Amino acid sequence: MATNLGRETEEPLFEEGEGRPLCLSCLAPNNEVAHFCFRCGAPLTSYASTGPIERILAEGYAYRQAVERPRKLAVVLGIWLIFGVNALGAVALVGMSQGEGAGGIASIAFGVFLFAVSLTVIWRSTRNFLAGRRALALG
Repeated sequence: MATNLGRETEEPLFEEGEGRPLCLSCLAPNNEVAHFCFRCGAPLTSYASTGPIERILAEGYAYRQAVERPRKLAVVLGIWLIFGVNALGAVALVGMSQGEGAGGIASIAFGVFLFAVSLTVIWRSTRNFLAGRRALALG
């Protein structure tokens, strides 16, 4: 950060006029060798979706986008399908683990955690989708 008359200003990350590839998601300039956007984490190259470790990061980005900014009803229904099955599995796990002693307590705790995470993801994606639809209707 540089100062300009007592105020802080952001210095550009790259020199003006340099041909840097732009992220298609947030339009941030990136290094030519980068596989992921430094700002939003979006995959930039085909290797980002096919490399063994990079594939995990690319899938995480896809899930984050589906939960934070779902644009289509099909995405929300997919989230409901994926995480609804997880929530039902968590309920089944808790139901089958009752009366199994110490191992049952660990299974119950994991089932409750999985259920809470699944419901949170379903709730956030549905809420964000409805908020986006309302904003489009009003704007």
